[in-house]
Amino acid sequence: MGFAMRMNLNGEIVKKDSFRNIYINGDRNGFEFDVQLGYYRGHYLSDIDSLEVYLDGEKMPQEAVTFELNGKEMPVYKLSWAVTEFWSQVVPAKIRVIRKGGVADGEHELDFRLMMRVPYMEIGPDHTFMPLDSGEKVTVNVAE
Repeated sequence: MGFAMRMNLNGEIVKKDSFRNIYINGDRNGFEFDVQLGYYRGHYLSDIDSLEVYLDGEKMPQEAVTFELNGKEMPVYKLSWAVTEFWSQVVPAKIRVIRKGGVADGEHELDFRLMMRVPYMEIGPDHTFMPLDSGEKVTVNVAE
């Protein structure tokens, strides 16, 4: 893909203050953070073409990543079928990653990659729609 539309209307897509470890049975076993759609309109979750999470340059396995919106949590591969789940621009979603040991204390680079298509902007043949980059790379600080 050679280009993508990008808008940062809300200042930050990844809500750095929401980043925290997940504890399961008292042990660190992953992390979670909130994200907000970086576009002026909401979208159905089925408009998401790809969602990836990298921590300190390491790609998290897709099967370990879930997306939660309005109390409904689903694995990334099911987003393409979520045709009735609407993500409003003002409502944050929660991203969870299961990872043994969680994240060590200190500063870490979090790269959240989210590519969507804008279904009302057809830009080419064969149902080619405007790509929308709604990701962000940030530094997070873990202190527990």
